[in-house]
Amino acid sequence: MGNPVIKALPEDFVVREVMALPERTSEEPRHTYLNLRKKGYTTFEAMDLVARHLEIPADAVSAAGLKDEDGVTEQTLSVAADVPTALLDAFNGRWTPGTERWLSLGRVGRGARRLGIGELLGNAFLLTLRGVEAEEAARLRAVPRGEATVLFANYYDTQRFGVAGGPKVTHLIGQALLDDEPELAFELLRTSLSHEGDLALRHTGSAEEFFAGLDQRVTAFYRTACSSYLWNHRLARLLERHGSDVEQTDREGLGYTFPTSRRPLLGLLAETPELEYDKWRWSDGATRRRVSRRPTVLQTVVTVRDVEPDDMFDGLWKCEVSFMLPSGCYATNVISQFLLQLASADPARPPLGAVASRSGVA
Repeated sequence: MGNPVIKALPEDFVVREVMALPERTSEEPRHTYLNLRKKGYTTFEAMDLVARHLEIPADAVSAAGLKDEDGVTEQTLSVAADVPTALLDAFNGRWTPGTERWLSLGRVGRGARRLGIGELLGNAFLLTLRGVEAEEAARLRAVPRGEATVLFANYYDTQRFGVAGGPKVTHLIGQALLDDEPELAFELLRTSLSHEGDLALRHTGSAEEFFAGLDQRVTAFYRTACSSYLWNHRLARLLERHGSDVEQTDREGLGYTFPTSRRPLLGLLAETPELEYDKWRWSDGATRRRVSRRPTVLQTVVTVRDVEPDDMFDGLWKCEVSFMLPSGCYATNVISQFLLQLASADPARPPLGAVASRSGVA
C-alpha cells in the first residue's frame, strides 16, 4: 500500500465546530440552537430532515458551515422556532448512533440571531491515518515532541466538487447554472451520486421545475463550487511561479500542485496573500453574488499521537493526528501537504503522494 489511508472508517474522521453562540438572554429569543451529530449525511440532507420532522420551511433551519457525510461530525444548527423536547426525542429515536448512517440532535440554547456564514470560527479535527508504511511511521514518530507547524496551500479539496466515491461534477453543475443551461446542469446532477442527484433521477418534470423546487441554498452552493474550482486553478499557477519545490498530483480526477517545502509557500504569501473569488448566497428570496477574499497560504500545528501497528492492514502502521483549522479549510488537504513535506525533508526517502480514502484520494 503506497499512501496512508484516511477515512478507512467514518469514525477515523472526527470533526467538531468551534464557534461562539450569539445567545441573548435579555432579548426575546427567536431561534433554538441545536447540536447536530451525524454520520453518513451531508449538512444539507440533515437540515432538510430536521425541517421535515419539525414541519417548518426548509430555510427555517440554518447552519454556519457544511460538514462532510463521510465522517463523524458535530455542528450547531439554528431553528427559527421553538423545539419541544418531545420532538427532539422523537427525532433521535429514529436513528441509532453507531450504525451506518445516523443523526442526533441535542439542545444547546436559544438566541435572537439566525446562524449563518461568518458565525463559525473554525473546526477541530481528530483523524486516524491507516496503512502507513514503516518508513513513514518512523518519520511520524520522529516529529519533535509530536507537534509540527505546517504551512499549506489553502486549496478547496475534492469534497467541494462531489460526494465521496462519486464523480466530481459539482463545479460543472454550477458552471451550467451560471451559463443558464439548466438541462445540462440537471443531467450532470443525475450522474453525481448525491442526495440531490437521487432526487433528480426521480424527477419527471422539466429541469427548470426541478431547480425551482430545490433548496436554493444548494443551487447557490453549486455556483460557488464553480468559483472554487477556478480559485484552485489560479492558486496552482501561482505556486508554480515560486520555484521548483512543487509536485503535480491527481486527486480523484482533479489536478493539484502541492508544495514539497516551505519555499514556494513563503514566496506566494509575500506576493499574493489573498485571492478574490465570487461567492453565491441565497438570502431574502434571491441568489446574490458577492466578491470575497480567501487566504492563499495558512498555518496550523499538527499533533501526532499513537504511532502503532494497524489493526486493519497487516504489517502496516496507523496513527492519530489532530489540529484546528479556520472555517472553510480542508483537513485532507492539510494532511496531504504535511505528509508530502515531511517525506521531502528526508533525503533518504522518496516523497509520498496524497493520503488515500476508501474511495480514492481524500
